[in-house]
Parts: sequence; structure tokens; C-alpha cells
Amino acid sequence: MSVRLCVFGLLLIGLAGCENIEGVAGNVADQLASVGAAPDATNEGIRTLSLLGGDVRARGPEAYCVDQGASNARRGFAVLAGCALLSDDVALMPSLDGLITIQFGDEDTASVAGNETAFAQFLETENGRALLAGSGDLANVAEVSTTTSETGVLARFEDTSGPVFAGTSGPQWRGFQDINGRLATISVLSFDRNALSRGEGERLLTVAMDELGEVNAQVVVAEAEDEENR
Repeated sequence: MSVRLCVFGLLLIGLAGCENIEGVAGNVADQLASVGAAPDATNEGIRTLSLLGGDVRARGPEAYCVDQGASNARRGFAVLAGCALLSDDVALMPSLDGLITIQFGDEDTASVAGNETAFAQFLETENGRALLAGSGDLANVAEVSTTTSETGVLARFEDTSGPVFAGTSGPQWRGFQDINGRLATISVLSFDRNALSRGEGERLLTVAMDELGEVNAQVVVAEAEDEENR
């Protein structure tokens, strides 16, 4: 059984679950190398993952690592959790313990910057609630609260259609921001075993959005330097 599969069991039974699973890899560095780990692979796991051919990157807050097996780099999708959930060799866990997903849209889908208020108001409409609902049924999202910031738009809601991932429940926090010409959607989910408060969920989402903006600003700088050197 891979370390990746262990994280989903942990969502249900907590941190102790991996200790007794036979066959879990003992050396995280070897395991990461075997799946083509990103250059910043350390004894804390993989913090940053290139997506969509390197056009953008996914990175979470400190002590969050990328679950490469659950992520899909070609489709611009990444799943992040506390590093200790992805390997029994790593003890590092974030102070705000949730599950983060990142989804990048196609090129030229950026639509938040300069339209934050209108975007937030849309999310509170019936069409917006249907967009947020995992099932697409607006009846499953009764109320949406939104805020805007320099980073983008943040929404809090509860989806009664069922958990996105086993072992998660309760309110969800979702952020929308423009990254390198693409619309990026960042979700924060709360674990059953350690539910996030309203303030904690919003704070984790804010930090996740800031980290995503920072790591992708580095992509823009690197591309500009490459262009100058040609």
C-alpha cells in the first residue's frame, strides 16, 4: 500500500492509522524519487508541484505537502495535506490542519481582478450556489457568505450533497484568484476528526491563497529571466 493511499484512511481514523499498515514505505525520500518528485523534495515531503507543463505551480502553507497520487498535474489540479499524513517518516503537521485543493482553469480564464465585488455577489445568487455545489444542485447550498480582498474572493458555505473527500464534513471555504492569466480555485475542507472553526478556515484559505500567489510570481520572474537570456 502506498503512502498516498494512507492519507485517505487517515481522514477517517486519525494520525495513528498509518503506523500499523504493512508495506508502507519506510523512506520518504526514496519513495518520492520513484514517482518523479519535484526539485524541492525534502525530508518534509514535496511542498511545490509544477502544473500544466510548468505554466503554474501549486504550493500550500508551511507544513503542507502535495499528494502527488491524488493530484493531476496535466489538468492543473493539486491536493495538499499535512506532511505527516503523507508519510509515516515525517512528523511535520500544520497548526491549522485541513485539506486543501487547488484547481487552475484554462489560459485566459482570469476574471477576478478588478471584478471582486461583482464576482462575490454572483456567488451568492442561485447560479453561484449551483456552481459551488458539488452536485451542481443549488438546493444543496443554502447560504453563501463572501468577502473580498486584494488577493481575490473568499466564500464560505456548506454543501449538503455529501463530502468531497471521505472524512471531511461541515463548512467549506473557497477562494478565487487570478494567477498568470488563469482563474485559480482554492478550497479548504475540514476534517471530521479536527474540525476547523469559522475563523480558522478563513485564515487557512487566506494563507493558502497568499502562498499560491507568491509561488507563481516566482514563475513569472523565472520566465522573464529566461526571455532576457535568449
